[in-house]
Amino acid sequence: MNEYLVSHGCAGELARFSADESLRCRRGDRVVVRTSRGLEVGEVLCPCTPRHVRALEDTFVGELLRVATAEDEQIVSGIRDRAQRLFEDGRRLSEEMGLALEILDVEVSLDGHLVTLYFLRYADCDERPLVATLSKKYETMVALRDLALPAGASGCGQPNCSSDKEGGCTSCGTGGGCSSCGKSMGKDVQEYFAGLRKKMDANQRTSLV
Repeated sequence: MNEYLVSHGCAGELARFSADESLRCRRGDRVVVRTSRGLEVGEVLCPCTPRHVRALEDTFVGELLRVATAEDEQIVSGIRDRAQRLFEDGRRLSEEMGLALEILDVEVSLDGHLVTLYFLRYADCDERPLVATLSKKYETMVALRDLALPAGASGCGQPNCSSDKEGGCTSCGTGGGCSSCGKSMGKDVQEYFAGLRKKMDANQRTSLV
């Protein structure tokens, strides 16, 4: 088996992916990979070296399935439209529910089975009603990913908070952020997010990658 470093996801996560010996990839190739979240499209950075393996030996190793086809890219294009609708619905519902968080981006897996909401929290809140509402409306699994946490982490470090590689959290059950710590951010950060929301409302959304 060959291994490649691949960047994938809205946050540009870096991980190792194993591929069949017959599959040869070059830097910049768009590829379909199986991650812990499901099928995604990523970009090959380089073949893995022994140094890469040592540096990432405790991280999830996914599967590189194929170089992305025209059909895959067409699916990705359709996913962007769905992600935009989810993004707008998520922001609207978050505001209506009075949740102290900002949704910054949305990612839909290539197979459509999982939606990930990338967010930052500035006070304690219960995100479960938001997740339940979006899951029911779009008939898919919805997970939250707090960008204030390191890649691969899913909780706050509290005793009841799981940080497993699948992204679950036993405190809130959302599969992403955690409601058990309720860490507050400073006033300057809150003002920053208030400005960010105004930009979003003016349709000036900037992608994370």
